[in-house]
Amino acid sequence: FRHKLGDLFGRGWKGWRIYDLIFSCTLRCKSVYPAMRTFLRFLFLGLFLGGSTLTAQAYEGHPCKKGNPQIRTLLKNGKIQGMPLNLGITGDAEMWATSFLPAEGEMPDRPEDYDVELDGNMDRDDFSCSFAAFRAFDKNQETAWSEGVKGPGIGEALVVKLEDSSKPIKIRPGFAISEALFKQNNRPRKIRVYAVAAMQSNATQIGLIYSDWKVLTSKEFELKDLNDWQTVQLPRHNGSNAHGGFVIIEILSVYAGSKYDDTLISEVMN
Repeated sequence: FRHKLGDLFGRGWKGWRIYDLIFSCTLRCKSVYPAMRTFLRFLFLGLFLGGSTLTAQAYEGHPCKKGNPQIRTLLKNGKIQGMPLNLGITGDAEMWATSFLPAEGEMPDRPEDYDVELDGNMDRDDFSCSFAAFRAFDKNQETAWSEGVKGPGIGEALVVKLEDSSKPIKIRPGFAISEALFKQNNRPRKIRVYAVAAMQSNATQIGLIYSDWKVLTSKEFELKDLNDWQTVQLPRHNGSNAHGGFVIIEILSVYAGSKYDDTLISEVMN
């Protein structure tokens, strides 16, 4: 579906709704860019009116460039020290999957009120993360994570933050945005779902950073070839503690797409 990317985004930047993962809340917004822009402007205004001596920082994000091979080490060994993950600014999504499909096509035009001095390349960075991991848990079925390796992506894995990994997990496999793109691209068939916990979490200006991971349990599932929600349930474990609520989905086999060899997952939630 690579040549479709420009067409999809050509509907307008405002047509792409993702959750603002900069904050640990459920604020729905049109894209990362306008939410971050609004936040920064309120921050600057508050500092100005309040006469604060604090120094506000402008956008410090970065584009999505690579995946995270350490996830494979975690799955192989059952634990790993380090491997910091955070739900922070644009670009952090690259670390939540072993790979992702790089964005192709033309980026949408910038809004007329885009402030380059304040916002930098936030919109371009967001575009580079078009199929990165955060798209699979942004509460938007029209976006998706796509693995980015040659072939169907067998063995590629995605990390997802949930409310509680011990509760039923809803998965929307494939590219759910349309029935045509669902069939044209690969859909996960057999998957292994791992419940994992971060043994450490540290608060920073951009939110919590999770590290020192441990696999709690796992189970293999076979998904139906349907463009619809499907529910899986992991074996009993404590997935609701302060450092829990994470799952990793590993692709074991796929339903082959009629046109493209990219495997996608549109949404994971509970």
